[in-house]
Parts: sequence; C-alpha cells; structure tokens
Amino acid sequence: MTKSLLLALAASAIAFSAHAQAPAQLDAKTIDSWRSADLGGGVSIEVPTAVGEAYRPTNKQDAGLMLFRVGVKDAGEMYCGLDRLAYGAPPLGMVRKRAIDFFSNANMAIFCHGVGTGVRERSAEPVTSAQGYPGSRCVASYSDKPGGETEGDVIQARAVVANDALYVLTCTVHDLDQARAETDWETIWRPRIGHIEDSLKLP
Repeated sequence: MTKSLLLALAASAIAFSAHAQAPAQLDAKTIDSWRSADLGGGVSIEVPTAVGEAYRPTNKQDAGLMLFRVGVKDAGEMYCGLDRLAYGAPPLGMVRKRAIDFFSNANMAIFCHGVGTGVRERSAEPVTSAQGYPGSRCVASYSDKPGGETEGDVIQARAVVANDALYVLTCTVHDLDQARAETDWETIWRPRIGHIEDSLKLP
C-alpha cells in the first residue's frame, strides 16, 4: 500500500511536469498577491493571482484537483499540486480511522520518501488543520537528474485526513542544485507554501 501511494503521487507529478506550462513569473509586487480558487465539492484554496486559470488540471480522470507553477528570478521555481484520495479505494485502500493513525503518527514522512538521491529529511510532524482535521507535514531536499543533469529540489508535503477523503498538498521548490533549492525554500518559498497550506478549506 505504501508503494502504491508513492507511485500514484509520483505519476501525478510526472504527468504535471510533462504538461506544465511555463512558470508564471513573480516579483516583489506580485509574490504575495493571492486569489481564492473554488475546486468544487466544497474544496477551495488560494493560488497566486499571476497563474490565472492555469491551476486547473487538464486530466479530469486522476486525483489532481489543482496544479500550478511559478518562478522568481534568481530564486528558482515552485510547483504545487493538490490531490484527493478516497477512503477504501486504490491507491489509498484504507478507512479514515486507519488513515488518521497512518498519516499523523506512523508514516508522517511518506510523501517525502523515494523522491530522488541524496535525500535530506528536514522535518516530519503531526499537524492539525484550522478545521480540526488531523494529518502531517514533511519537508525533504534531494537531487534529481532529468536529462542526465543534476538539479535540486525541496518537497514540502501536507497530508490532511478530512471527513470525505485524504487530501495531499505538495509543493516542490526547484533550482540548479540541492543547496540552492534549500536556500530558495528557506528564504523565499517557505512562508508562501505555509500561506497556501493555511488557505486550504475542505468539506
């Protein structure tokens, strides 16, 4: 089950990367400009105003509810996605009671595992949402080699065990190497990812 979860989220990320538009460029005036996006079914989240309607996934058959990509000069890029995984069905395959223990206790870093080489796990902690839903947050950095060239990423993943489903919000900061990606995340993107996490409203 753990492997199937990772494969499902990885497939979603790969599909996004393959079809991603060029990143919306942000600057000092636009980096903290947000708009509320209604994702349907009682789900909403704030996205950067600069992405326009480009947060809507093109594939309606997968678990993805939201995808967008933004960049800042000399601070890399960030792409974020929100997935909904139903209880009692693949790839999750567990009821909510089991999911509460699995994601807020036993496997808090599951969505930060198996993402690349040279993985450095920064944190994994239980987190309760503003709506009172249990869950967790993990952060890890790693190296990747797309096209044979080494690049760096930091992934921050938030799992929320809501009443109707498990929601997984992942934001990945990307730059030329792992150290630069870590600096970008710490100095530029971390508070913006926190804003996105806090803005998530679920049924």
